[in-house]
Amino acid sequence: MENKIKLITFLDAVGRTILGVHNESLSNETDLAVNNPVVLHVVPQDQSGRMSVQLLPIFFREFLADKSSDVTYIYKNASITKTNIEALDFRLKSQYDQLFNKSNLFVPPTTQPENQQSGSSQAIVNLFDE
Repeated sequence: MENKIKLITFLDAVGRTILGVHNESLSNETDLAVNNPVVLHVVPQDQSGRMSVQLLPIFFREFLADKSSDVTYIYKNASITKTNIEALDFRLKSQYDQLFNKSNLFVPPTTQPENQQSGSSQAIVNLFDE
C-alpha cells in the first residue's frame, strides 16, 4: 500500500528547512498552511564527513490532549522561501511517516497505578541536592 501524502519543503524566516503536508483548505494567497511541520536537521556523524538526518517536529504531539490530532502551522508567504522540489527520497518520506504514524502513538493509561488508588504513600525522591 503506497502512501499518497505529498510533502512540501520550504525555508522559514530563519533559514530552517521545513517539511510538512500542505493543507490546501487553510492556505490562501498570503498564507501557507502546513500540517505536522518538521525541521530537517543535518548532523555530522564523524570525521569522515558522513552526516545523519533528523526530523524534529515543530511541536510534539505528545503535548496535545488528543495525541492523534494533527498540528497545523500557518506560515506567511512573504516570509518563507518556497522550493520547486516535487519528490523527496523515499527514506526521508519513510522517516516522516514513522514520526507521524498514528498507530505508533503512546497513549498513557487513564487510570492511576494500583498502589496510588489504595491511598498508599510513596517516598519522595529529590533529584537535586538542596
